[in-house]
Amino acid sequence: MAEARSRQTAIELIAQPLTLPCGLTLPNRLVKCPMQETLAVAPFFDPPVDKFENLYTQWANADYGLIITGQVQIDIRFLSIKGDVVCHDKALEEPYFSKWRKWAAIAQAGGTPCIVQLAHPGRMSPAGAGNRPADMAAICPSSVPVKLGEGWLNKMALDKVLGTPREMTIEDIDAAVADWVRGARVAKEAGFAGCQLHGAHGFLLSQFLSPYTNRRRDNYGGTPEKRLFLLKRLVTEIRAICPRPYCLSVKLNSADYMAQGGLSQDEGLEQVRWLVECGMVDFVEISGGNAENKTSKLHNSFGTASIDKAPKMSDSTRIREAYFTEFAERVQGLNSEVPIQLSGGFRSRTGMADAIDSGVCSLIGLGRTAVLQPDIPRALLLNPAAEDDVAFATSHIVKGQWFAHLIPVKVVGSSLAIQFFYHNMRRLGNGMKSDPDASIPFIVWNGIVETFRSGLLQSFERILQSFPLHGEDTKAD
Repeated sequence: MAEARSRQTAIELIAQPLTLPCGLTLPNRLVKCPMQETLAVAPFFDPPVDKFENLYTQWANADYGLIITGQVQIDIRFLSIKGDVVCHDKALEEPYFSKWRKWAAIAQAGGTPCIVQLAHPGRMSPAGAGNRPADMAAICPSSVPVKLGEGWLNKMALDKVLGTPREMTIEDIDAAVADWVRGARVAKEAGFAGCQLHGAHGFLLSQFLSPYTNRRRDNYGGTPEKRLFLLKRLVTEIRAICPRPYCLSVKLNSADYMAQGGLSQDEGLEQVRWLVECGMVDFVEISGGNAENKTSKLHNSFGTASIDKAPKMSDSTRIREAYFTEFAERVQGLNSEVPIQLSGGFRSRTGMADAIDSGVCSLIGLGRTAVLQPDIPRALLLNPAAEDDVAFATSHIVKGQWFAHLIPVKVVGSSLAIQFFYHNMRRLGNGMKSDPDASIPFIVWNGIVETFRSGLLQSFERILQSFPLHGEDTKAD
């Protein structure tokens, strides 16, 4: 890890180009992280090109070094939230594939490369999210239900929303691998620069990597090495059909911050070690936590202002702004040439530049900031007219959290803060600006109204369709 302070300015440090092992050159070090857009619609949940024209054009013209799409689910039966884009089994056929090509063109129109994040929620897929029968359980490496809160009311709500997942069979695992590989191929054929495998935040791949959710005793679990086997298989099989210069990235947890029995930082470090030494991965993104943890800063960062003035870079003191800096420092001890992206907690230009200058990471991930201030690289962070003292992102304060605390069911209340960002993503997709002042009560009420309106509209359309308004066209063949 670097010790001496660079003589470069903060802007010069984050504006440096970076060439990945695959040969793809990123124009600077700022990465738009994946966030779920929640804009796709049933029945196929294809890329909503009209909405993405509004949303991704803003990011494409904002001077990021790399754009990572929001989550794309690989199995249409298992979504993490209504509105996820899905790479279904007909995605390479028309009329579906043209939507993928248009999305790739929109996202990269400004010259910034874009890669697709491929995900599977596993046991985190709620009832009603995805095209599956009501009695079909979500899947998991082992049958380990999600636990959120205590008491009979929380348990009853969780049972209704998530239920107890079914342990995956070998056939299930093989099918999931095939789905991930198809997703990588669709991204390649559509013209994206590559893909990222989502192995963090309690999704299926991270469920295999954690001893808490993976209690198997076969080739896919039982030891740290075997828990890594699915990820190894995915990296190997995707790289076989998507050779370089296609970019292949993996997003991993530093730890899942469970009270007991979860993924430790030591095991997480060994997972990163394999990725940076296997010769097939072009960069690794570091994050942390899952829906059940209570200590990850990423999942407890909605209530207080982060900074009101940017810190100054110092020869003697590192800024350490990002949430997972300590783990990233351990990763740098591996002395690998594979770049590390650190995501979560960055606010200031100087904090980002300090992380790069210190060797903690090579890429800076911006997620929630990219929703509230989609043009922040061009408008502020890379703008020489903005002094370092004022070059920092707006704090992610979600107003009205008292409302969430009133809800006794934790599976509902704990998810309301993130709805603030989904709400603003939908605003961007509809051609509006983000609203940093939107409160949780307002968002809940707005959701109720929209649900009522859409329900009435659908009912009205069905009534109209039942009337013989089109003469001969209404007759049965």
